[in-house]
Amino acid sequence: MKGTSALQPSPFIKWAGGKQAVADKIISFFPASSTVDTYYEPFLGGGSVFFAYTSHTAVLNDSNRWLIDTYKAIRDDWVKVAEILISMPNTKAAYLHIRSLDPFTKSIYERAATFIYLNKTCFRGLFRVNKQGKFNVPYGAYDRRYFDPENLRFVSQTLRKTQLLSTDFELAISEIGEKDFVYFDPPYHPIGGYSDFKRYTSEQFREKDHIRLASLCAELDKKGIRWVASNSDTPFIHSLYQNYGIHKVGARREINLDSQNRNITELVITNIPEQDRIQSLKTEQLTLAL
Repeated sequence: MKGTSALQPSPFIKWAGGKQAVADKIISFFPASSTVDTYYEPFLGGGSVFFAYTSHTAVLNDSNRWLIDTYKAIRDDWVKVAEILISMPNTKAAYLHIRSLDPFTKSIYERAATFIYLNKTCFRGLFRVNKQGKFNVPYGAYDRRYFDPENLRFVSQTLRKTQLLSTDFELAISEIGEKDFVYFDPPYHPIGGYSDFKRYTSEQFREKDHIRLASLCAELDKKGIRWVASNSDTPFIHSLYQNYGIHKVGARREINLDSQNRNITELVITNIPEQDRIQSLKTEQLTLAL
């Protein structure tokens, strides 16, 4: 895990369910990055955990193609993306016009700039699409810059050793090996029933998908491949992962409109023995130093 550094990139978008506030807690359950050949993250989202954990070889995936194209564009030429962003005015009229356009008729750099622009100017930074896959969040009227040039440059550098995919989560890890490690952060199992709040793509992630993910984790465990998964604290998730280490961590969801319901409990689930986790390794190193 990286230490705090001005050279450490951070997420350049706001993402519902983002892990920036709890990344260090989650990473404490990970293996030391020096013991990992390739890091896999099949549900990338805002990338908080990836940016905090490692800068070496990684396979990153998200089913949201527009999001992955944004990462690709920043990796390949962040300056071009920044130049386009600077030219985009923050007004309601401009927002509604840009929102109405099909991003896939644009170049990958214009598409990336549009993604970041909408994320920074829409209501509460919520990425949501309808069943047709069209972005439909209202204007937010926020007076803030769209990006930090220095951070975008560090993000670009960090992404140079990554393979970026937009496919099903099982296909995304099809080449994973025994010395690799995967972190799963799927759309969470809802505590109070399904809704369209977390519609990142035109499809929903439902209970059958959670069951498929749990089955995949069981297959990886049989092969001796290390994994960590995050999810909501529900009886259904507990039942799916009852044979593995289940840990509760406190989290805060700033995107929730009800400020009293922003503090929640989430689960970190893993097949990694306690003695092989970063948290235990750090404790052991401290003991040896003393």
